[in-house]
Amino acid sequence: MKSKIISLRNDGRVYYRQAMKKKHHGSYRDALNLMERALNESKEREYVSEYAYILTLLGEYDRAEQFIMTEFAASNFDTTYYYELSEMNVLIEDANKGLLFGILYAELHKDDDYYDDLMEMFTVEDYSYDELLKEAKEFVGQYIFQSYFMSGQIETSLDYLDDIDFDLSNKREFRNLRGMALLFLNRFEEAEAILTELLKEDQTDMHALSHLTLLYFYTNRHDLYVKFLRHLEVVEPLDEDDRLKVGLVLNFLKKHKEAYQLLYPLYKKKYMVNFQLLHALSQAAYKIGEVEEAEMFWKEMQLYHPLDEIHSPWQKEQAAETLNKIIDEYLQSDDPHKRILGLFRTSIIRPEDVILGSPVWDLIEQFGNFEKMYTAYIFNNFKFKKFDILHEGLEVLSIDYLDRDDILLGWIDAITHIDISELKESGKTYALAFLYVYYNDGFTVETLSEKYQVYPHKLKKAIEDIKQNE
Repeated sequence: MKSKIISLRNDGRVYYRQAMKKKHHGSYRDALNLMERALNESKEREYVSEYAYILTLLGEYDRAEQFIMTEFAASNFDTTYYYELSEMNVLIEDANKGLLFGILYAELHKDDDYYDDLMEMFTVEDYSYDELLKEAKEFVGQYIFQSYFMSGQIETSLDYLDDIDFDLSNKREFRNLRGMALLFLNRFEEAEAILTELLKEDQTDMHALSHLTLLYFYTNRHDLYVKFLRHLEVVEPLDEDDRLKVGLVLNFLKKHKEAYQLLYPLYKKKYMVNFQLLHALSQAAYKIGEVEEAEMFWKEMQLYHPLDEIHSPWQKEQAAETLNKIIDEYLQSDDPHKRILGLFRTSIIRPEDVILGSPVWDLIEQFGNFEKMYTAYIFNNFKFKKFDILHEGLEVLSIDYLDRDDILLGWIDAITHIDISELKESGKTYALAFLYVYYNDGFTVETLSEKYQVYPHKLKKAIEDIKQNE
């Protein structure tokens, strides 16, 4: 007998309707959950729009904007999304962004009705339509680029520049943005060509000067770096935007006193108080001894973009001290195994960026091939089975024995003398087998297996392999 049960196709419409009812009744959290279920069924545009609006109504504008930006990039920069960005900013009463995103949307998609709505909603005086449109194009272009760039999506920010009108992308501000993005992607030749041309056209271009100084720093062109840095240190930026850019770059280059002198007045004036400014001020203030002020800037910065305290200047200072000890004790050792251990200890320092510009890289140039290959493994994703086993072993042993150089060096020595082609288990399993055989402090196969989550039979096989290589 055939079943008479009819299965209704669900494309998310049921959840969408329920969500809209909840929204109209002001139950925004319930509406959000239902709209999320609708999106899981189908990425209909109206579901996307309403999901962003509900987030905004819940006071989660940043999350809503990030969501729309993701959809915008996935759609190959479909400019109809400017409508959502306009509406979201209307909801939070950000008149400037609401108007400018809306003006550009209405122009690109010939939506005269929406333009009329904007003119009724906002009071726009002393601006012609052409002036408004020019402002909208420049503002939206820079805002979207910065949104992707600041969230680490630098390739996407470049793709966006390639998508906008050529005349707009060829303006000085946008060429500077392109040069900056290429610089941070380590595409140095392309970046230098753009930035050098910009500075040739206008020697007072503080953005081009700042980014070229960074480029010469990154590429170790010392003479040019020193020349441009001296220029940055003595120049008096013409406006607040230039002052901000130069201050941020000087702070990055550890010229903290000069950076603070440029940036603090911007904070006092409340000019562009944002994550970048507060982050730089926290660092600069800490380095010149204003610790309480640094903590205040760090706390205020969290309101714009929460950042783990591990990235704070005081914890970075601790990490730098740890790195210096590793350099002295391990990386300058004549023992290649101690240097390997030093590289491992360096790789687990947090935050990772403390090793940028440190003496570590000069020391590595003098290392043997094995240490250089291990460096490539931990920092450049170089793949090699021996290092998989070595590194996994160091990771598991360091959980409880990070202060036991005898154990860690013993493991390094053991793995460098083993024929890895015969090894079938993971580095974690072999390291525990090594621990069991040579440093057994009364533990059994069962206790090791349970504590470190490995299969007992695999650990037993690894123990046999370790013993055979004694």
